[in-house]
Order: sequence, then C-alpha cells, then structure tokens
Amino acid sequence: MTDWDETTRRFEIFIDREVRQSSPLYTALCQYVSDDLAAGGYFVEVLGRAPLRQRIPNLFFAAVHRVLFDHPDEPLAEYYPSLGGTRLPDENLTKAFVEFVTAHRAEIDPLLATGETQTNEVLRGAQLLPAFGWVQATTRRPLGLIEIGPSAGLLLHTDRYDYRYEFSDGTVLEGGEASAEGVPPLHCPIHGACTPEQLAPFVTKPLRVSSRVGLDLNPLSPTDPDACAWLRALVWPEHHERRARLEAALEHAARRPVKLRRGDAVRILADAVDSVADNAIPCVFVSNSLPHWSVEGREELVRLVRELGARRDLVLILKEAYRIGLGLFSGKPDPGAPEGRDVHEVLGAVVYLGGRERLFRLGSAGMHGMWLDWAPRPLA
Repeated sequence: MTDWDETTRRFEIFIDREVRQSSPLYTALCQYVSDDLAAGGYFVEVLGRAPLRQRIPNLFFAAVHRVLFDHPDEPLAEYYPSLGGTRLPDENLTKAFVEFVTAHRAEIDPLLATGETQTNEVLRGAQLLPAFGWVQATTRRPLGLIEIGPSAGLLLHTDRYDYRYEFSDGTVLEGGEASAEGVPPLHCPIHGACTPEQLAPFVTKPLRVSSRVGLDLNPLSPTDPDACAWLRALVWPEHHERRARLEAALEHAARRPVKLRRGDAVRILADAVDSVADNAIPCVFVSNSLPHWSVEGREELVRLVRELGARRDLVLILKEAYRIGLGLFSGKPDPGAPEGRDVHEVLGAVVYLGGRERLFRLGSAGMHGMWLDWAPRPLA
C-alpha cells in the first residue's frame, strides 16, 4: 500500500466509522476528497504539504473549519451550522470548498502540518467517572489523577461534572459532584445488563482527589483564545450540543486551573507518579490518545508502567480500542467483546498493588462518551 493509498483509506474509514451517521457535511466533503485522492487530483498536492501522520480527515477538516471561523462571510460558511449556515450539501458544495481551500492555503497549510486532534470531549467523563470510583473502592485511597494527553485538561475535572446515566427501563441515575458551574448535565445511556444499583457505588460517592496533573506534548490552556478556537474547530459543524459542552467546560477550567506539564509522557510520567502524595494512589489515565502514538511508543509506555508498578502501588485506566489499550498488557484477544456489536473502545484497568499486576475489563464504551456498558471483572 502506498502512502496515498493509506491516506485515501483513512478518508473512507472516516466516512464509514465516524461521520456518516452524524455529519452530512463532512460525509459529503470526505467522499469528494477521497475520490479526488484516488484520482490523483488537487488534494494530493494540498495534503502532500503535510507529513503522512498529519494527513488525517479530522485534522484536515478542522484546519479548514478553524480558518473559516476567521472568514465567516465566505460562501462555504453557508454550509456550516457552526457559523450559522443552513444550506444542506448540494452540487455547489464542493466548488465552494475547493475555492475556499485554494484561497486560504497560507492559513490552512500550517495548521494541517502542525495541528493535533485534541478533541477533549467532556462526555468521556461519564465513562471515566465509574472507573475512578472503582479505583477508589478497590484501593481505599485518595487518587492522584495523572492524565496522558490531556489537551486543555477538561477530563481532569471529571468528578466535578453532573451526570445522568440512563438505563433501558427509563431509570436515570444522577452522579458526579455537580460543582462545575455552567456545564450542562452530561447524559450517558447504559447498555448491557448493568443495573442502577450496580453502577451507583462508583458514581454517587464523592471522589477523593489529592492532586491533578496532565502530561501533553502540546498542552492547551483554557484561557488561550487561539487554543480554544482550535478546540471548537475540532467539533464537527452540526454538533451543537458538543460545542456547547466544550464552551462551558473551557470556561469552568479557566476558573479552576489544573497543572498541565509539557513533554513526552514516557519521559515525565515517572516524575508525575513520584509527586503523588504517599497516602494516595497514582491513577494514570488515557483516553483516545494512544491511536496517535507509534507502535514503539506504546510498547515503551507499557514497559514504563510496569517498571513504576513494580516499585509503587499504581493504577492505569485505559479507554481505548482493546488492541492498543488493555490488549497491550494482556497480549491476548478481547475475551469480553459482545457479539453483534461494534465495540469502539474498551474501558480497562491495570492494577499494581504490592508489585503484582492484575488486569480488569471494566466495560465497553462508545465513541465520544456516547454510551457505556459497565461490567467490571478480572481479565481472563
């Protein structure tokens, strides 16, 4: 497979797995770009200005979206609900898109070449909160939260949000501290056989957090207007609720700053773990970040976590596709994948107590926090 075959395939996968059901605009644009790349057209030259690892649909469309924010009177904006546009995709969409990209290459190219898809969807907190509650119940200690890939650090406030867990029988379980003023309640459907009584102990009891720190190659400040504009651009144009959540969470984070450290997590994680109070347990977590790592980087992270767990009690929470998350530690196929369901992510825990490693599959998780199947059990 050539580099351009791989890039074209990325756009095809993006259509099938991500945007087809929720973004008619990006579905139409993605199909056009994919066909153009396959034919060796204009977008080969556009995307060719960026390194291969940067030639991904979400990043490309975010770069265009970000520049469009600065040019809201352009014809392309008529198709973007995020800019007040109401026009549906039609035969003139691709013409407006190509003309806009051509006219603003000087602004788009640098964003595509250097930007990162740091979406930081706060609804993921609905999936992480039970995991943190489970860690607290398992270890009976306060948590020193350490996030790998925190972007603007919004998920370091997970326990402070207000949650509504909705069960198939219509029951709604409220969870979280609900102290994040201005952030609307976060709704998360519960799939599977989990009952409110089984979930409640992990989401309704106060979470004791001794410290919060994020480790990122390029941490974004919630007080930086440019950083916030980039995060808004990463939200798909039709997703008004996601955009509202993001805006509110950024405002909250700006009022209650947490520590964000710049650097390679593999190099600075040990220091972050050592900084956690002796009476607390380091709770390292990563969600939707490891796909952007190299194979070698992920392997190095596993080695480091095991080294740290051999000398101090530690828990690692992973919310990733199984093969690049919990599967990195088990080395085996996922034994808990439900039949007949496309499980995008698995919520897992790697626990080190007294130097012993134990693996737990806590449940399955939909992308962007869309649903949770909570069913904690040891990994066979």
